[in-house]
Amino acid sequence: MYHKLKTALIAAFGSAVLFACQTETVDVSVQQSASVTASAELISLKNATIGPPSVARMWQYKIEFMAKENQVVKKGDKILVFDGQRLKTDLISHSSRLAAEIKKAENQKLKDEATEQDLKLSLAEAEMNYEKAKRKAEITDASRSKIERDKQQAEYEYQTENLAQAKQRLAHHIKAMDINRQVDQGGIKMRQGRVNSIERDIAKLTIWAPKDGLVMYTADWNGEKAAVGQTVYMGRSLLQLPSLDEVAIKAEFAEPDTAKLHTGQAVKVIFEAYPENAYVGKISELGQAYYPKSNTNSKVVFDALIELDGNQPDVMRPGMKAKVEVLGS
Repeated sequence: MYHKLKTALIAAFGSAVLFACQTETVDVSVQQSASVTASAELISLKNATIGPPSVARMWQYKIEFMAKENQVVKKGDKILVFDGQRLKTDLISHSSRLAAEIKKAENQKLKDEATEQDLKLSLAEAEMNYEKAKRKAEITDASRSKIERDKQQAEYEYQTENLAQAKQRLAHHIKAMDINRQVDQGGIKMRQGRVNSIERDIAKLTIWAPKDGLVMYTADWNGEKAAVGQTVYMGRSLLQLPSLDEVAIKAEFAEPDTAKLHTGQAVKVIFEAYPENAYVGKISELGQAYYPKSNTNSKVVFDALIELDGNQPDVMRPGMKAKVEVLGS
């Protein structure tokens, strides 16, 4: 009887061990067959962010025109216009000052030229009087009295000094003319530079598309998008211009999935907007940094970039949400 009981216990223990092993094998098999999935978003690999331009002494911008959201634009199309009334008023004011500065320079030039002609005439007269006095002083005539000779010599010396002064006055005036021209040109250049600067700033208020792309409005930290008539501050992002022909999927995988992923793996992508269609792609890049999923979700995730085998610009739009599943994981 003892031997029968022992045999029964051994058989029962063996069955329990076998059942445990089978259960463990099933659990491992289920765990291994679980697919790796992640939430994802369609992004553009070539994007442009558009906001208010950098304009001197201007921090607030009133929007006059915005290209329609989801509008496909070409490079060079007008996409944003800001109000430039203050700059236009400044332009009128500075243009008037420039015109006054130019007129002032023209009048000064005419005045200097007239003075120069007068001084040249005075110099010519001084030269003539000098030559006349010189000839008289050089005449040796014994019939002339000493007083007459001294008088002519004094006249010669006077005309010599007068000629020197006439030459000096003309030379000084020519230098003064040059200085006046430099001062006037400096004033004109300064005024012209200010006018040119304002004109460039006015031109900046009209923004043209730097590339082909899809117009997408950018929301602020409150989740609100800008609109025509609204005043925005310098530095705010208003539009994005993603290219439709260069897109990819950015997926957020959980940290524990790191060892299960590698570049080149095939993935299935299903967009929330088109759940009936599945697209195939492959992992092209794995992120090297880990970060919390959000401020309210401490789950640690990392990014992966997925290239789609075939883009469909008429269907796919940057920002579309999707689910990805790693095939063969």
